[in-house]
Amino acid sequence: MPVKLRKHGYYKRFFISKSFSGILYVRRFICPICGRTVSMLPVFCLQYFQYSALDILNILCELYLSGIPLNRLVKKIKQDFPFIERGTIDYYRKRIILNRKLIQYGLNLISPEFIFAGAIPENQDWVKTFLEIVLRLHPHVFLCDFSNITGKSFLTSQFMIA
Repeated sequence: MPVKLRKHGYYKRFFISKSFSGILYVRRFICPICGRTVSMLPVFCLQYFQYSALDILNILCELYLSGIPLNRLVKKIKQDFPFIERGTIDYYRKRIILNRKLIQYGLNLISPEFIFAGAIPENQDWVKTFLEIVLRLHPHVFLCDFSNITGKSFLTSQFMIA
């Protein structure tokens, strides 16, 4: 029988997006049986990341699908994200490649049409295909479905247990 969690305060979390930068208060709950606490992170936040999930996807889409060089992209988005650095975007790019198996697993479970048949594409081609799929699904739908199916975010470290 499910147990009703009780409200247990908030914690502060810094958040950066195109339309808002500042502190969010994230609700915590406590289990009255075992005493464990659980935080309810909003869908637009990624665990352990300051930047909005949608903004990360949009930045990566612009990088891969428009073919703009990374340095030029950083200069272009500095007006919306004044503190973003080249290394941050490069980190997101590398993390998607490292999480390729987890992401592909999630996509396969979301819909069988995303199962690749034939030769396995190179990393760069696979990332482009992944981003095109996300845009087709709509980023919000992808983020919710992926999280519900895998229990993780698409940028979660492979060494982290959910």
